[in-house]
Amino acid sequence: MAASIALAEAKANLSSVVRCVDETGAEFVVTVRNRPCAMIVPIPKPAPRQLRAAGALAGRRPVASREAEKAAYREALEAKYVDLP
Repeated sequence: MAASIALAEAKANLSSVVRCVDETGAEFVVTVRNRPCAMIVPIPKPAPRQLRAAGALAGRRPVASREAEKAAYREALEAKYVDLP
């Protein structure tokens, strides 16, 4: 059941009300002249995303063959050391 809180009290103590909602999951009904007009409730926490064993970036880039990787590495080394005597 939600606790009632007057608008003036909610304004004066908003940070502590929000902290209470976040920590305990309590709900507050804000009243104006004893008439309910708003509700302060916690936001549902999202479920944690599941990571696959291959990692979070798996499938983000095309997989090159082993020969293509070797060739690219060889080309990079040749380009890097082309100026050496």
